[in-house]
Amino acid sequence: MSALRGVLFDFNGTLFFDSEMHLAAFREMFRRAGKPALSDEDMIHRMFGRSNERICREQFIPDAGPAEVAAFTEEKEALYQSFCLQMPERMHLVEGAPAMLDYLKEAGVPFCLATGSGLENIVFYREHLGLGRWFSPDRIVYFDGSFPGKPAPDIYRIAAARLGLEPADCMVLEDGTSGLRAAAAAGAGALAALWEARFPSPLTDGMRVDRELHDLRDWQALLAGFGLLR
Repeated sequence: MSALRGVLFDFNGTLFFDSEMHLAAFREMFRRAGKPALSDEDMIHRMFGRSNERICREQFIPDAGPAEVAAFTEEKEALYQSFCLQMPERMHLVEGAPAMLDYLKEAGVPFCLATGSGLENIVFYREHLGLGRWFSPDRIVYFDGSFPGKPAPDIYRIAAARLGLEPADCMVLEDGTSGLRAAAAAGAGALAALWEARFPSPLTDGMRVDRELHDLRDWQALLAGFGLLR
C-alpha cells in the first residue's frame, strides 16, 4: 500500500463515543411510536451512520413527507442531546484523539470530518466538545440532504474533495457498518474500524478493514502504518 496523504474521520462512535446516547434516544423513539425496539446490535448495523430521513422512513413512518421527517429529526436529536448532557463524564473525545488531531494540524496533514449528523448536532459539538480547535467549518461535511447519506459513497467523496484529494489518497476512520460500506464504495485508500469495545462489531458479512481499533492511544503507529507520520 502506497503512502496516503489525508485522513477522513467519521465522528459519532468514532471520535466521540456516544453510541450509548444514540441507542437511548432511539429506544425512546420506538417507545413513543408504540413499536418494539430493535436490539442494540440491529440498531448499530441498520441505523447508525444513516440519515434521520432514512431511519424515519425505514423504521418509523414509511411514507413520511418532509414535515414528518423534520419533526422526527428534531425530536430524536433533542432526546440525544439531553442524554449527552445527562452524562457529562462522557462528553470528551476518544482517548488519544486530541493528541492525534493536534499532530495532524501541526504537521500539515490534511483532514476532514465526514459525519451523518445534521447541523443541529454540529452546533452542539462545537459548543460542548470544542471542535473548532481542529475543524474549521469548511472541514466539516455533515448531512444536509443535498446528497445521499451513508452507505452511499458521496459523503466521503465530498470530504476528500474538500482536501483537494481523492478518497484513494485518504485513510478513513469509521465505526458504523453503513459508514464503512460508504468509505469502501468511495474507494478509500485505507479503512480503520474504530468503535467502543463494549458494543458489537460493525463488521458484518465478511467486511474487511485494514485496522480494528477501540481508541486512538496508539495513533502514531496507526499514522506511520499508512505513511501519514511526517
